[in-house]
Amino acid sequence: MPPLADGFWGKETSTLDWCEENYVVSYYVAEFWNTVSNVIMIFAPFVMVFVGYTEKHEKRFLYSFLALTVVGTGSWFFHMTLKYSMQLMDELPMIWGTSFLVYSLYMMDSKPNEECLPLRNGLIIYSIVVTLVYILVKDPIFHQVAYGLMVASIIIMASRILLTIKCSRKLYLTSLFTYGLGFFLWNVDNVFCSHLRSIRSHPVGQVSGMLFECHAWWHIFAGTGTYLSLLFGVHTRYVFLNENPRVKFLLGCWPYVSIRDDDFKLR
Repeated sequence: MPPLADGFWGKETSTLDWCEENYVVSYYVAEFWNTVSNVIMIFAPFVMVFVGYTEKHEKRFLYSFLALTVVGTGSWFFHMTLKYSMQLMDELPMIWGTSFLVYSLYMMDSKPNEECLPLRNGLIIYSIVVTLVYILVKDPIFHQVAYGLMVASIIIMASRILLTIKCSRKLYLTSLFTYGLGFFLWNVDNVFCSHLRSIRSHPVGQVSGMLFECHAWWHIFAGTGTYLSLLFGVHTRYVFLNENPRVKFLLGCWPYVSIRDDDFKLR
């Protein structure tokens, strides 16, 4: 199916334009599947925000889940419009949001309500510097490297936790595999874009929906992997504090962590 002649948002101004053909599905959405695939990042974290608020979890975990929602919202508007301002709404919250998880993992074996001001201030400075430099240089590679360093820090800290603190290895490995699968598909979308577009131009590919939209699958798997890594952090923290946390499933399918005996229910 060829792209629509003119999209609602006009010519793109972003420094990135992904493999999905623009304005093919909808006149109002530049990259339809790359947009709607952010739903899982926008709404799913609210489960843990609600649970964490009602059970009075440590605030840094609440901020981490809210940050994931902000990232998903920014990504929605970026892919919907392909405007540079919306691109910044997607990419910069990735740096700031990841900082919350880095801090939470580092403080895993701290005392209740203890703070680490040097690390907190260091992460704030890092995020500010990345923000300012990225706005000036407008180079996506710079952002990807800056974000990659944060992800590497998370993996290193999580590995330390696995070796020193009682935790759910299954939960961590599931989050790592899920995120890794998303990263693999992100690379497939970048490297084999011409092949994917060729498949999608075939009559069979035209009715396949988002099956061959690998960047959309990156959103789903990376978003789920990030959510699970946050659950790993919450679960490990309350194991350390002897709060007897349990992994439960909303509607029998979506995991969340609770330190109460009764189940979370939709009201």
